[in-house]
Amino acid sequence: GKGDDNSWSTRLGLNLNFNLGETKAWTLGIKPAIVYDMQGDFNQAKSCFNANNATFELTAGLTYHFKMSTGNHYFTKVKVYNQSEIDDLNVAINVLREQVGSRDRELNNANQRISGLHKELEECRTKVVPIETVVKTARVPESIITFRQGRSSVDASQLPNVERVASYMKKYPDSKVIIKGYASPEGNVEINAKIATARAEAVKTILVNKYKINTSRITAEDQGVGDMFTEPDWNRVSVCTIED
Repeated sequence: GKGDDNSWSTRLGLNLNFNLGETKAWTLGIKPAIVYDMQGDFNQAKSCFNANNATFELTAGLTYHFKMSTGNHYFTKVKVYNQSEIDDLNVAINVLREQVGSRDRELNNANQRISGLHKELEECRTKVVPIETVVKTARVPESIITFRQGRSSVDASQLPNVERVASYMKKYPDSKVIIKGYASPEGNVEINAKIATARAEAVKTILVNKYKINTSRITAEDQGVGDMFTEPDWNRVSVCTIED
């Protein structure tokens, strides 16, 4: 009114905020309120809540929240730790780091041992084992068939030694052969015995299936660990001895 250049007001209302989206980067704000002019009729009513001197107000808008150092667009509650808890956590972290370092060193050592074993295995696989043939008499041959470590199958390079026995037995129908299988000293005793038997049987199978030698003329037996040669690897053999 006249002379009412300044007045004070009271606002009664709500402040409603709705976060939008998963990242909550946007907020929709709605603020409904009733605003009272507390001095609308000051001379008569003094300061009062008078509906005739009030208006309804509605404010609405969008707010964008910039991303913070936490990577979020909104505030998060932080769990407060005291210094003793932080010190205990640091000690635990240092212990775990030391354990990880120790495991890494053990792993590196194990990898080095594995690499060395692979190298030794490859050398054993590629090692050329001398083939020795022992003649029992001037007429009766004795053949030696060598095997790879842990194997009981006859390599193609050893087939000539088997054929030598078969050729003799075909030439002399009354002859018989004793096949003795041997294993090298390394490894389990029971496993070595099985391998020795398998090596003798492998040679017998070739004589029967490929060269058609009657099984009654063949005796296959294991001799366990061999000690015929100074080199342990050379004792992985089957020795075929002809008997007239």
